[in-house]
Amino acid sequence: MEVIAVLHEAHAHAVLGDAASTHRTYETALSLLERAEGDGVWGSWLDVPYINTARARSLAALGAYEEAAAGFSSALSTLPTAYRRDRGVYLARGARAHAGAGDLPLAAKLGGQAVGIAVETGFARIVEQLGHLDQVLATAPGEEGITEFRAALDRIVLHPV
Repeated sequence: MEVIAVLHEAHAHAVLGDAASTHRTYETALSLLERAEGDGVWGSWLDVPYINTARARSLAALGAYEEAAAGFSSALSTLPTAYRRDRGVYLARGARAHAGAGDLPLAAKLGGQAVGIAVETGFARIVEQLGHLDQVLATAPGEEGITEFRAALDRIVLHPV
């Protein structure tokens, strides 16, 4: 539980724009995790890749979009296939990071993949993240893939399955 509290503290520093405290607090979380005794049930999902994914979210909040996008790509490459809802959230957040870094076509492509998972799982948190991406992509409607992404998102928001 202490590691989770520290992760929230780290993200709060990021939201406030304090990069040094953000990075220092994530290092504290990693150190605490190293010393923690796993119970195999309640905290089995809490591992280094999970912390790195949380860090990627904070990097995006700090405006370090390229680093955030790399963090989400890394997380997606190691995420077990059974974690469909998490995959959808990470795809949507990664897409937002790519959009922030200026790669709008890749952002639209990843966002489209997340839309598919949102339909499959019915997980509202994915749709929430896609809403943030949609706001960014709405400013560049002529870019490759954006029209298709926005139409797919509109279908699930306006006409949920």
